[in-house]
Amino acid sequence: MDSKSDEIIKRRSKLSPAKQAILEKRLRGEHDPDTKQIVIPRRTQHSAAPLSFAQQRLWFLEQLDPSNSYYSELACVQLTGVLNVDALEQSLNEIVRRHEVLRTTFELVEEQAVQVIHPNVTVRLPVVNLLSIPEAERQAQVEQLTRQIAQKPFDLATGPLLRVILLQTSLQEHFLLFTIHHIAVDGWSVGIFFHEFSTLYAAFSKGKPFLRDATHNLLPQRGTPLPELPIQYADFAYWQNHWLQEEVIEKHLSYWKQQLGNLPVLELPIDYPRPKIQTFRGARQHLELPKELCEEIKALSHQEGVTLFMTLVAAFKTLMHYYTKQDDIVVGTDVANRNLQELENVIGFFVNQLVLRTYLGGNPTFQELLKRVREVTLAAYEHQDMPFDQLVLALKPERDLSHTPLFQSKFVLQNAPKPRLELEGLNSKIVEYLDNGTAKFDLLLNMWESKQGLSGSLEYSTDLFNASKIAKLITDYEIILRAVVAQANIKFTTIKEILATADKQRQDVKQHEFQQARRQKFKAFKSQPKPTIINLSQQELITENFLQPEGNLPLVITPKISDINFPIWADKNQEFIINKLLKYGGILFRGFAVNEKEDFEQFVSAVCPQLMPYIESSTPRTKLSEKVYTSTEFPSDQTIALHNESSYASTYPMKIWFCCIEPANQGGETPIADVRKVFQRVHSQIRERFQEKGWMLVRNYGDGFGLPWQKAFHTTDKAVMEEYCRNACIQVEWKDSNRLRTSQVRPAIAQHPKTGEMVWFNHVVFWHVSSLQTQFREKFFSELTEEDLPYNTFYGDGSPIEDSVIAEIREAYQQAMIVYPWQKGDILMLDNMLTAHGRNPYSGSRKILTAMGEPFQHHF
Repeated sequence: MDSKSDEIIKRRSKLSPAKQAILEKRLRGEHDPDTKQIVIPRRTQHSAAPLSFAQQRLWFLEQLDPSNSYYSELACVQLTGVLNVDALEQSLNEIVRRHEVLRTTFELVEEQAVQVIHPNVTVRLPVVNLLSIPEAERQAQVEQLTRQIAQKPFDLATGPLLRVILLQTSLQEHFLLFTIHHIAVDGWSVGIFFHEFSTLYAAFSKGKPFLRDATHNLLPQRGTPLPELPIQYADFAYWQNHWLQEEVIEKHLSYWKQQLGNLPVLELPIDYPRPKIQTFRGARQHLELPKELCEEIKALSHQEGVTLFMTLVAAFKTLMHYYTKQDDIVVGTDVANRNLQELENVIGFFVNQLVLRTYLGGNPTFQELLKRVREVTLAAYEHQDMPFDQLVLALKPERDLSHTPLFQSKFVLQNAPKPRLELEGLNSKIVEYLDNGTAKFDLLLNMWESKQGLSGSLEYSTDLFNASKIAKLITDYEIILRAVVAQANIKFTTIKEILATADKQRQDVKQHEFQQARRQKFKAFKSQPKPTIINLSQQELITENFLQPEGNLPLVITPKISDINFPIWADKNQEFIINKLLKYGGILFRGFAVNEKEDFEQFVSAVCPQLMPYIESSTPRTKLSEKVYTSTEFPSDQTIALHNESSYASTYPMKIWFCCIEPANQGGETPIADVRKVFQRVHSQIRERFQEKGWMLVRNYGDGFGLPWQKAFHTTDKAVMEEYCRNACIQVEWKDSNRLRTSQVRPAIAQHPKTGEMVWFNHVVFWHVSSLQTQFREKFFSELTEEDLPYNTFYGDGSPIEDSVIAEIREAYQQAMIVYPWQKGDILMLDNMLTAHGRNPYSGSRKILTAMGEPFQHHF
């Protein structure tokens, strides 16, 4: 390919998707005869302005969940050199002065949300000095503070919508953290922000501007390094609300109605059941496509007369087709929506979303697919002025809170000016791949050109996918791209064969590695005499320790070697593990290679072959395999009180395991408490009272709170349920409207069958209505009589338990409680009769698996 062609490809790849579409039309000799010059006027009145259509959606979502941080845009810049903090703060304030949207809050006026622009807003730049922290720990502290600022919600009614913090990690190293609410910025805006920041810092650090006096008038003897903006974001919002009237909307809507009729839901194979309500918990994985592959993709795009975006999104749709087996593939994308010159340098939320629907059936070649994608993309660009949120309102798709409307997966090629922050006298580096623990879609593949080639991040819902599935998706995406650049007319069937072969090779390698490791471990065990095996396990393979010098719960076992086969070690050392468990009540296995559900399941099965199902359910959880479940699916902002699993049931587990696949960004610990100590701390008179009377659990089903009886007892047959209750000594009372009331009396104190120790073993505090958070307790008592409460506990004779007694029991738990943070790969094994467990509130994504084993039956 000659240098002139290379230059054309290079120049065309730098155009925005919209401008590339215009170029495509002109290359085909097409033009829009109705095109006319559009000018956005400045508002003559500076009263409250309407929200843009894009802002309206974010404002509405904010009202539904004011504590969310899903729409916080995060940036972090590492600065090395001598920093002028005053110039930094002055530069920030000048940007805020220039752009009204950064001085805006959102209020309700006559039941209508409006933008309120404040004349003066001062940004303070707090400096956090980390020099007192040991150098080895500073990076972890930077990451923790970054997560905290990213997850702190904004208040749209009070503002400000921009937060900045400066972390000093050495005399000449700082980290500058920005968070801005998405309602005020988009990706293009970040580039504008950094460009202006660079220009202003250079001027302020040299002492050139104090540009303005107290009234913000330009001082006559000094000039500003940045031109005044022709319009502000509020001018655009006002214009958009008036320009996009019925005639313009209908012009675009007729196309979208025809294009998006009977939209399918993209049914990707998921690793975990989809929650009924989307939680927006997420994570990101990164990908790098090398320079040579990037150039080959560009050459293919030029050869087929399509843009780089079209080729990349066609490959992404091929990937979706392979995984879903669906022919009708719908993917979303972004357009900058800055088609007018006066918008190019304005900070604001302009970006719009387009829906790209392509038919992939009929075993096309990739060349044929590119033609289909090109046609759909160009048509979408022609109708991009239709705001996505207005489109959703007009199409009225069936609302399903478990996923986003119209599309669930999204592909974006970033064509906005690359954000670059170049501060005078400093080396600056934008910290990429920041993860704020959220995901707005099932999948979102963001890509951009870099010096290395093509870079990207795949953001995914951690409620649906595990990390290994996402890693496989990324690998398969690159395989597709390499296949199509090698042979543009490759058929879909051939692409599928290539992917299937690659998948089999991965499985073969994984199986070979597993078998090889297993043979080596068995060989090592077999080659040693039996007495040495125990010595090897305890002294040469593992280390025993405690989290705190004075504590003895939990015992912490860590491997001394990195390649220990955890399930095989556990299988060979069952007696050692059980003896330690009976002594301490809990063991934390930390540092072993536990990454997925399968690793956890293999270990649990090795320790305890007799696993048991979750019976007499009290809280929602999802069954992941025959005996592995998610942890309790309880609202993340609430505490789960300490309790022994299923102590109210006729059959309960003697052992319970928890496995941390993904710790929460903040909180989410699993507190534990030795119930031998709880028993000792509860006053002897209270113990005697419960010893004599036992305790009673009363539950009401069918009032809209808690689980329905069908889920609690795992049957829809009343006769089956009643038979179970008779055998389990549970009293059944049917009430109006198919409602059910049950009561069961259980012992509050037990003797461990193996150690003979007395333990406090009940759910008295857990089920007592006082354990509910205030807002739920108030809701229950305002809507229900005491008799109809979803649940409550009493003495075994039905008399109420005094508040002072509940408080003392709760205090006994508190004194025995041990809390420590989860680490990825941790497995906590508890003797369920010796140790109680709970859960702290958390933010961000959290994935804890659980299993129960060695069923033991109450004797009433």
